[in-house]
Amino acid sequence: MVVVAIPLLMLLFDRIQRYYTTVGLELGLGEVPPPLRVGDSLVIVPVGEVSRLTQHALSAARALGHEVVAVAVHADPAKVRALRESWDRWNPGVRLDVVDSPQRSLVEPIVAYVRRAEEGGRQIAVLIPEVEPLHRRYQILQNQRGLLLAAALRARTDVVVCVVPYRLSL
Repeated sequence: MVVVAIPLLMLLFDRIQRYYTTVGLELGLGEVPPPLRVGDSLVIVPVGEVSRLTQHALSAARALGHEVVAVAVHADPAKVRALRESWDRWNPGVRLDVVDSPQRSLVEPIVAYVRRAEEGGRQIAVLIPEVEPLHRRYQILQNQRGLLLAAALRARTDVVVCVVPYRLSL
């Protein structure tokens, strides 16, 4: 048993060492990286309606990026019209793009929007507003689409994904 186990362990340790060496080379550990490339940045904030949650997320986004765009996904033209009217009344100084989604999906249209924005080659961050109740027992009552959207963006794009919590008082 020892004759088999020791060589297998040595092989395993060798593969682990090779992995860490390859990762170190790819990350450039021990090397001086080139100067930072400073360019325009775009912060995309998915929104559903005008609310304190939207205001909180847009305030955070304006502090982070050069250009901020709010993106809403709707299938109902009446809701789009109502959103645009309230957006114009509020006038946060941020452009609102509305993406049509006949399938009533949120994730796919946002991922497609982000991928199109990524084609410009600039740094993009997506700030996902998330309602966070004070008590954990209410967490299940909150919509989990933000977590699903964050996971999809991390898997399919190279953008920075941030979740902005809005903490409720209950």
